[in-house]
Amino acid sequence: MLKMFVRNSVAAALVALLASCGNSPQPQWLMPTPVLYQGGRVDPFAHLPAHERRTEVDVFFATNREAKGDHYGDNLSDELRLGRATMALGENSDSWQSLVVASTTHPRERAMPVRLLDSAEVGQDADAAAVTRWAGDVDRALRRTLTRDIVIYVHGAKVGFHHSCAFAAELDHFSGRDFTPVAFDWPTHQDIFSYLDRVDLQHARRSSSRLAQTIRVLSERTSVERIHIVSWSAGARVHSRALAELAAVDGAASRKRYRLGVQAFAASDVPVKDFLERLPGIHAISDRVIVYLSDADSPLKWAARLMGGGRRLGFEPGALSEGELQALRTMPRLEVIDVSYGKQWRGFDITGHRYWFQHSWANSDLVLALRTGARAADRGLRPAPVKGVWYFGAQYPQRVATAGKNLTGGQW
Repeated sequence: MLKMFVRNSVAAALVALLASCGNSPQPQWLMPTPVLYQGGRVDPFAHLPAHERRTEVDVFFATNREAKGDHYGDNLSDELRLGRATMALGENSDSWQSLVVASTTHPRERAMPVRLLDSAEVGQDADAAAVTRWAGDVDRALRRTLTRDIVIYVHGAKVGFHHSCAFAAELDHFSGRDFTPVAFDWPTHQDIFSYLDRVDLQHARRSSSRLAQTIRVLSERTSVERIHIVSWSAGARVHSRALAELAAVDGAASRKRYRLGVQAFAASDVPVKDFLERLPGIHAISDRVIVYLSDADSPLKWAARLMGGGRRLGFEPGALSEGELQALRTMPRLEVIDVSYGKQWRGFDITGHRYWFQHSWANSDLVLALRTGARAADRGLRPAPVKGVWYFGAQYPQRVATAGKNLTGGQW
């Protein structure tokens, strides 16, 4: 009885604290407008031809969730399933113009849903012809974009298939519709007990090789210029492990072979010690490695206390470890963005577990980094006393306006 009481008490605490690591399948909402786009600083959509001005976004997906009828469940599958989903940004009644207004103003007049309209599976990885068809579809989409870049989104725990596709669609939309979005959808359950029992952590470990496989297919069978990856929360476990696997197998040739661009780790629920072990390989094969951390991310603080494994990568403790400092000294393409540093000067902290997309400063930096590959110094961020650590100064909106115009000329 005591064991059950403790278990339930811990579960109750984590339900409240980790709820922000995921949403119910319905609804998803369009992220707040990046400050980069507010007030006409940069126009992300002016360059789009008429046929691309649509409220729908096509998202390719790779998932190792089990198939359950006409949808995907929460358990692990031995197959990697490949397909395409269509996401709608806004209501049925929304036009392209109303979506543009909602995407470039703050605050919005109303929330804009991100809805799953349709999904179709092309096939499974065991079927070589299906893999070829899927890669061909991705390549045709790539050739219609300005950048020929792919952005992969790797979700956190306690979310479903819809979440993966929604955020992949949003990353493309707010990057000027110039990416080909891919959702890597690994299996997590919709209840907190699977997190407590480490079932979903095992799923994460067993999914990293599938992400590595997806990267291989995209880099070897398409004309992609750069593959950017954004992971959130427990998705960092999948993301970091997959890149370390690629680096270990292919060595020095990996960077040229896989063409990995910006690798962004947002509010990462991966133990620091695990990440540091993988970081040399990650840094070696990537153009830029960006870690976002906060001192006010309660889910990560409690995850370390209740789940073990030590401090999480996304939680800023006040002082970096010697291993972290050494990484910053020796890895020039590594950037740590401390969203809490400087709060006393600007008058507010950037808090929570979802700040990376819910706060208009944080999502602005992520979008600018993905879209341009620019260094933190050129994205309007300020250097902290520790080399390699950056922060949002009080004048960030003005600084990013200048940076945006310098990098984009005022539009993508």
